[in-house]
Amino acid sequence: MQAGEKVFATVGFNQATIVELADAAQIGKGTFYLYFDSKDHLLGALWERYVDTIVTTTQNILGEGSAWWPTIDRLLTALIHHAVRNAELHRIVYGSANAKALAICKQANQRVIDLICAFVTQGTQAGAFQATDPSTAFRMIYHAADGLLDDLISTGNDIDADQVIAMVLELTHRALGAPNASRLPRPLHAGGGEPHQGDDLEDLEKRSPRERK
Repeated sequence: MQAGEKVFATVGFNQATIVELADAAQIGKGTFYLYFDSKDHLLGALWERYVDTIVTTTQNILGEGSAWWPTIDRLLTALIHHAVRNAELHRIVYGSANAKALAICKQANQRVIDLICAFVTQGTQAGAFQATDPSTAFRMIYHAADGLLDDLISTGNDIDADQVIAMVLELTHRALGAPNASRLPRPLHAGGGEPHQGDDLEDLEKRSPRERK
């Protein structure tokens, strides 16, 4: 599938042929059809893999039972890095106007939003988040970040992921009502991990979901 993505990025989805896709994968045209009905099918498979990672990443990080604020920071950081790493795939899918692929993305986004809204609602009940309506606040955060990334990706220019993360985390901490919101965390590394030393974790962490049991 990676070979197919490279062909789409090089010659464009509409111009790509089955022969070019098969050659890039070093397989015969007939073998290609054993796996995919068409190039639309291949593009859909690439996109499904991308959106599946969004959902599984969200489930995995939320399921770790870490403290509230580091969890939300790490999750948003991971999702933004994932989007930036797959910027070219975004451009291919949106450029192809593949209705099925766009519907898959919408469904995945809604699943992720629901998972994180449940998390921030629990965190508010535990006293970690201070927003009056945490679910609506997070929906605003997610759609703002998603819209910003879509806009940046559509330009075709390189994206400074750390800058985007810093802005999204600032919005998140202000919208969800972090204690000492003026002292915001710096972006985490691409692989996740705890915030850098010097961040005011004592005030931000509160109790983790696991500690409440």
